[in-house]
Amino acid sequence: MGEQYTILVALSNPAAVEQLLRTASDLAIRHDGRIHAIAIEHKPVNSPFLLFSDEHIVSEYAEESTRLLERAESVSDVPITTDLRVDSDVPGAIRDVVDEVDADVLLMGWRERASTADAVLGTSVDPVLRRPPCDVLVERMGTVADGVDTVLVPTVGGPHAGLASDVAAAIAAMNGARVTVLSVMTDEGPMADRGTAQRRLRRAAASFPAVPVDQRLVDAPSSATGILEAAAEHDLIVLGATGTGLVRPPVIGSVADAVGREAECPVIIAKRRAESRVDRLLERVGSLSGSVRASPEGGRRRR
Repeated sequence: MGEQYTILVALSNPAAVEQLLRTASDLAIRHDGRIHAIAIEHKPVNSPFLLFSDEHIVSEYAEESTRLLERAESVSDVPITTDLRVDSDVPGAIRDVVDEVDADVLLMGWRERASTADAVLGTSVDPVLRRPPCDVLVERMGTVADGVDTVLVPTVGGPHAGLASDVAAAIAAMNGARVTVLSVMTDEGPMADRGTAQRRLRRAAASFPAVPVDQRLVDAPSSATGILEAAAEHDLIVLGATGTGLVRPPVIGSVADAVGREAECPVIIAKRRAESRVDRLLERVGSLSGSVRASPEGGRRRR
């Protein structure tokens, strides 16, 4: 990655700017980093806009995108740069910017329901999450807490748990919040063993040395059920993506999907970039085959 920790924030919804920039600012302050915000004007391959140059589209038709970036600059608590792009492939454009700015983390928002039946979080979000070009955070839009006093971090395990803990620690530290590390005992699987659940709970709690932490072990029919029951007492949930798959990796996994859709408080789901050679190769193949390119402070959050 680059010399300075960089959070790339993809903006598309005016109502989400403040929420995303608060999260990005907390993370940037924790890592002495910076923010790069982008907005992408979509130029569909079958649109008359193909007749116009990108410069003409930006000057004549990108007023909303320009306002998004101006708003991001006004609310950011850390150094920020902005970028307005025109592209027929939004996920591809996001990947390009990740490479160009050498982003450490990409932050995107999603609505409670995807716009199409075959999309989990959205047609622009899903392709990026299947093969993350860097560590990725997705934050559900539309649920805004009055403040963050308690952060719930379920210990669902897996390769994405460390990223989730890092994000939760950043938000808790900046807001003077308390973290609850949760382990859910289920009737079957590895979490049916109490010793395993307790060890996972202790390991997760140890990753929060600078913020107050509570440990909670609960019994529930499923991981998602246990998390959602505990969520009623918290202002924010941060959890790692769940589920695995080599040929077609899941977008975020069934547990994270259920929590993200059903929790009443804001939810951030973390997914690390795959580091194996096989996963990087599949990431590249998936990016090429799945796209058609037509042109080259405390208590201050979520008020």
